[in-house]
Amino acid sequence: MFEKEILESILEPITVLDYSGRILYSNQEFENYRSILGRKLNKLLSDIINLKYVKEGIPVKNLYKEIDGYKFLIDIFPYENDKVILLLRDITRFYNLEEESKREGTLYAFSKMLSELFHDMKGPITGIKAAVQYLKDNPEDKELLDDILYEIKRIEEFINQIAYLNKPEKLNLSKENIHKLIDNVIAKFSKIYSEVEFVRKYDPSLPEIKIDKNQILNVIENLIKNALEAINFKGKVEVETGISSDEIYSPKRNKISIKIKDSGPGIPEDMLDKLFIPFYTTKEFGTGVGLARSYKIVKQHKGILRYIGNSTFEIILPIE
Repeated sequence: MFEKEILESILEPITVLDYSGRILYSNQEFENYRSILGRKLNKLLSDIINLKYVKEGIPVKNLYKEIDGYKFLIDIFPYENDKVILLLRDITRFYNLEEESKREGTLYAFSKMLSELFHDMKGPITGIKAAVQYLKDNPEDKELLDDILYEIKRIEEFINQIAYLNKPEKLNLSKENIHKLIDNVIAKFSKIYSEVEFVRKYDPSLPEIKIDKNQILNVIENLIKNALEAINFKGKVEVETGISSDEIYSPKRNKISIKIKDSGPGIPEDMLDKLFIPFYTTKEFGTGVGLARSYKIVKQHKGILRYIGNSTFEIILPIE
């Protein structure tokens, strides 16, 4: 009785199931959600009971699930060999606040991006105006036409970069060996940068995956190029592959992971929220398009590109 009173006083949904999915106990907060979500919540319980880890009696923490717009983190505790305790935490409000904050941040970043972009375009436009004015006074000076064409080309490049980031690309999918693609990139860079040690940690059991070969090659090349720049072309770059066991992005272990790590100092904390924003760059001659483009390509493959700390970027891609 005392234990039941404690459980009833907890403001998070709690339930106890047996392995057939029958509810043995649920507190009032759980019943409140059950009245709202009905059969969809029952199906979620059934799916959880059938998870491999749960059947093996292994506790699971922070399993992310979404039902009808509600977002939950679920802790699962096998109990007495024939029961499972579930604690559900509704993170919908926090998630929505975070998304709103991201939208506001993205809007600010986009405004800043446009401001910087137009500032960069003012240079070529000013050059064209000056050259045209000079040509009006000196029509016989044809060499200035080359300068004008050069500045126009610079403006075209700016516009093409924006167009690429906003235009969905058609994927030309085929089954590929990801290790061969990585080897091609490493072979190319190792010929140029003799003071860099490239370390491969491959999982030989990885199956071929269905990808757009050229686009994923572009992503890998961009990430390794960034790693080389981070160590000033002297040091170590490590590439590790394996089956992803991420509880959120690959709970069924049906995705591969590619981690690219360098021996540099890592990404400063104040830059982390700007990493994939188009045209944001700290490089003197960078355009800020590489990571944004890579992020878009991986996302089109229904994958994830993220920075996981310790000077490491990770690509997670579905096998099929």
